[in-house]
Amino acid sequence: MHNQPSATTASVPSPDSPGGMLEHRQTLDIEEHALGMPGWQLRYDQLTAGRFSGELIELRLGGMQLIRDRSNQAMAKNGAGWSGSICFSMPLHSADTHFHCTGHSIIEPSLLVARADHLPEVQVPAGLDLVNIAIDESRLQETLERQNRQFDLSQLPKCYSVLAGTSPQELIRLFSSVLDKHSEGDALLGHAAIRDGIRDAVLLHLLDLIDVGEEHPLAPSARKRMVDRAREYAMANRDQPPTVLELCNQIGASRRKLQYCFQEALGTNPVAYLRALRLNAAHRQLRSAVGAESVQSVAASWGFWHLSRFASDYRQMFGQLPSDTLRNARRDSADFG
Repeated sequence: MHNQPSATTASVPSPDSPGGMLEHRQTLDIEEHALGMPGWQLRYDQLTAGRFSGELIELRLGGMQLIRDRSNQAMAKNGAGWSGSICFSMPLHSADTHFHCTGHSIIEPSLLVARADHLPEVQVPAGLDLVNIAIDESRLQETLERQNRQFDLSQLPKCYSVLAGTSPQELIRLFSSVLDKHSEGDALLGHAAIRDGIRDAVLLHLLDLIDVGEEHPLAPSARKRMVDRAREYAMANRDQPPTVLELCNQIGASRRKLQYCFQEALGTNPVAYLRALRLNAAHRQLRSAVGAESVQSVAASWGFWHLSRFASDYRQMFGQLPSDTLRNARRDSADFG
């Protein structure tokens, strides 16, 4: 790979930086666009004629950096990500479903995976809508070890990893929602629960996509033990319900294995189970709300990103909207005041 970075180097994102705010940059020159990804050293060459127009939307989530990269021209790209990271690239939408990586034709849905200092040289079509994800390698390795996964980061292909038998649509929907300057969720990123939930969801989905090996089936008794351990941990932390990633790390299982065990033992999945715990936690907080607390702030404090979905799930669970619970709580407080 011809690793020839642009002349200017942006500041490297700290793995421990909490981040949490969307940074939006509109670019009108390809060199400006190449310099617009903080911590990355990139060289872009424009391959199609015409005035350049691009957009970069960045979000940092403590050890993880997400960048949505859109441009109107075809380009050749090479360079390096920030030191100590593993880099993923995934097309979201494209006018042309093909791009090329070191001479290979890639058809979406696909995910390019490489170490930061060994990014493959790629040629991308005009109109590409791409997400770049950089994750601190030590944190990624720790997650793999805690979940007893066999995926070996030292064996990463230098060029690309093409997915087979998996669907990235759930992850694509998450990226499209989060990395959108017009999203209502931008205002919610100040809440740690929202940031942690997004980061953990991205990491889980990525691990599912790159680690597609067969897992050994578990006996019914082993499935029940795993579910019991997961439930005990979740119930012991009802005031701070864990994310699915935390649960997987605590139990030592992949999301796929944990989901299989929950489905077989309880007829549900860990996502639905943890959502129920968080809905109950939000319900308790709304019933005892004080001061200027709002439905939005309570929902965000328990990691609910989509407010309309939260309201729908809440009403289905408790038979009333969260705004009704809050209004009734304030009325009762005034009556007893």
